Amino acid sequence: MKKKRTVHEVAFRLSYDLGTQITPQLGQLAFKPAPMQLRAMRRIWSTGGATLLDIARTLNRDKSQVKRLIDELCEVELVKREPNPADKRSKILKLTNKGYDFFETIEKIEAVFSEQLTAGIPAKDLEAFFRVSDRLSDNLRELNKESSAK
Repeated sequence: MKKKRTVHEVAFRLSYDLGTQITPQLGQLAFKPAPMQLRAMRRIWSTGGATLLDIARTLNRDKSQVKRLIDELCEVELVKREPNPADKRSKILKLTNKGYDFFETIEKIEAVFSEQLTAGIPAKDLEAFFRVSDRLSDNLRELNKESSAK
């Protein structure tokens, strides 16, 4: 009898395979960011600037953990802290010029990788994949909220 596949099993395999395939491509970079650092940089890049709290919420991590990730990005001069005009107690995190160049390189690597990964998959199937993946992620976040409230 064939074992029924689970979403967890498929998602884990896809995540693992993605990581093992893209890591060597990122190996050419002078600084090898952790996946969470890439996600933090993407948030800063997409918004033009974000606070530590914004990033912590986006990554669903505590501020102290995110601060350590950001500190390392600041040390290698990819991210800088600037005064927050809306709140003198916080800082706005922005990409430096070096950070923008670095992130553009990441974007190019990911674009080529994404094209290779999705070769031969019809656009309607990819849209369905994105829609279902977003729904799965939303469901997980709702479960997390419910378990945190208890």
